[in-house]
Amino acid sequence: MKVKQNKNENAEYNANTKEQRYALQNAARAVTVFPSPDVDRSDVERTINDIKKEKQSEAVTMRKKIHPALLAVMILFFPVTGVVFGFRKLFKKMNLPLTAKMTVIYSVIFFLVLVAFTVFYIVSLVRNSSGAMSDYMRGLSIASAVLVVVISALFAAIVWVTGQFMLKPIRSITDKIDDVTGDNLSARLNQVDSQDELMELTNRINGMLDNLEQSFLRQQNFVADASHELKTPISVIRGYANMLRRWGKDDPKILDEGIAAIARESDNMQRIVEQLLLLARLGNFNLNVTRFNLVEVVSELAESYKMVDADHSITCKCGKDAITVETDKNLLTECLRAITDNAIKYTPKGGIISIGCEMEGDYARITVADTGIGISEEDLPHIFERFYRCDKARGRENGSSGLGLSIAKSIVETMGGEITVKSDVGLGTTFTVKLF
Repeated sequence: MKVKQNKNENAEYNANTKEQRYALQNAARAVTVFPSPDVDRSDVERTINDIKKEKQSEAVTMRKKIHPALLAVMILFFPVTGVVFGFRKLFKKMNLPLTAKMTVIYSVIFFLVLVAFTVFYIVSLVRNSSGAMSDYMRGLSIASAVLVVVISALFAAIVWVTGQFMLKPIRSITDKIDDVTGDNLSARLNQVDSQDELMELTNRINGMLDNLEQSFLRQQNFVADASHELKTPISVIRGYANMLRRWGKDDPKILDEGIAAIARESDNMQRIVEQLLLLARLGNFNLNVTRFNLVEVVSELAESYKMVDADHSITCKCGKDAITVETDKNLLTECLRAITDNAIKYTPKGGIISIGCEMEGDYARITVADTGIGISEEDLPHIFERFYRCDKARGRENGSSGLGLSIAKSIVETMGGEITVKSDVGLGTTFTVKLF
């Protein structure tokens, strides 16, 4: 079990760590952007070029090295290896389709085998025949030569047709990939009607395109959401900055008001950016799965809110029996904090906020219930949408960005769970998280 730490100590440690990290990043950025004038850049470039040449020479040397066993096989089957290397050089110079390469290689191999068998058969007959069979052997040789050519041609045709049929899905894949562009990431490859590597390749490419499309959409959503939501705090900061420029120098009251507003909106902007980055990261997030006691996590969360919130009555309704779950503990805590923060913002002073957990069948159920203002029926389907606020004016006053519940829903879905909400206007709201 992890040792419990005081929340203030954690906050102080995190703040110090962030300050040190930012200082190191700024120092590194300063060194990168503003190099020292005493450094001879030509020497640096010369050293880099020497390293590149050394790496290239090492790569060439590694390619030239041949395993002794492979070298022995090449010497033993010299005619075959000679033909193989000859074809490799030929194919490097000629831009031939894969079907043509297969046809040439298989036809030559079949032709050589057939010629060798025919020669061996004729030579055996010649040795065991008398002089009277010389005309017969001459005719047999001519017929054998014709048969070798005809059969080789038929074999080449069969290989060509078979290769065209087998590689038809690859040509279809190549043509379909041209339809995938930055403006059209929804195009997908047609499914291959064969249970082989081509079907697996098609599925892998379609899966890769799905990930690319989702990443691109997350990036678009991030840019759109950031530009939409940051307009208000930027406008407020600009307005107060102009007010301070005109009258703030001589009026202490205006100066204090302007500084407080700028600081408040700056904090709001920072919170929005951090939440947007978390949402963008959740789509491609690797869970740090651990086993832990859910009762302990929920109890610690409730106790931490009791220490910092004196305006509400916060209770914990968890049994004494341990509930062991396997998921990302930090993400789950972030999700419950987002839901609890939302309950605090929309619950009047003196209201009750209850956090609890229990086992129900084959899943763990976590509830966060409040006695707040509630959510209307028309707003209920939209509360998990980004930047949606039921009471927009009040949300601004409470410092709500409209992203908390979106983050909670994304976290639960990332963990493979389910989140639901029930609410009555004027009576309160209950959020339920199910972990399977």
